Amino acid sequence: MKPQDRIIVALDVPTVEEALGLVHELDGLISFYKVGLELLMSGGMDRLLQSLVEGRRVFVDLKLPNDIPETVRRAVTLAADKGVEFLTLSGSATVETIEAAASGRGGRAKPQLLFVPFLSSLDRSDFSRQTQSSDSEFEDLLRERTERARGAGADGFIVSGPEIKLLRDRYRDTLLVSPGIRPEGSSKDDHKRSCTPAEAIRLGADYIVVGRPIRNASNRRDAAERIIGEVALAMTQAAAQ
Repeated sequence: MKPQDRIIVALDVPTVEEALGLVHELDGLISFYKVGLELLMSGGMDRLLQSLVEGRRVFVDLKLPNDIPETVRRAVTLAADKGVEFLTLSGSATVETIEAAASGRGGRAKPQLLFVPFLSSLDRSDFSRQTQSSDSEFEDLLRERTERARGAGADGFIVSGPEIKLLRDRYRDTLLVSPGIRPEGSSKDDHKRSCTPAEAIRLGADYIVVGRPIRNASNRRDAAERIIGEVALAMTQAAAQ
């Protein structure tokens, strides 16, 4: 896989026109894009997906919650029909929900289902406050949640920061996608467990999701090329080890 193929650009913009404009700006550099709740609520999702699927890969980040299994199954079937490659499941999803999502694909391999055990906007102190537990129990939570999700049919995980290595060591052949990517010196914004593109690759991420560092750059192509360069260097270093 080429370095640029491991980068997913988040289309976190309010309109389909802006999303397609960003895709046009990055044409020839990036071929994998993430769409989420903002664009879903803006309308025009069908038009966006039809435009993206032609020669590109699509990640739909809805974090499907714990819901009636039949509702989840039908939602995943629709995603499969539309050519979606990755689809997220919330950390609240039960075994029954995940099993229903997996069955929604029928005999198809896609969309691959990515379970979100803990949001990248939260850290161990948030975990302690939410669960009234010691932050030392955070890793146990990740292991428990991911093991349950994997057993129910999840194909991989959304994971940030140091926990990338934790899950890579535990799941050698499982898909890991890392959000909250910030180049060296960039603002972390609301991602408390962020890391640089190179760090994420070295820790074991298969793909990285980049939003604001590209979207908000004065020259988006230059920003994308710099991140591609970081990923390429990390891949070269990993291959040499």
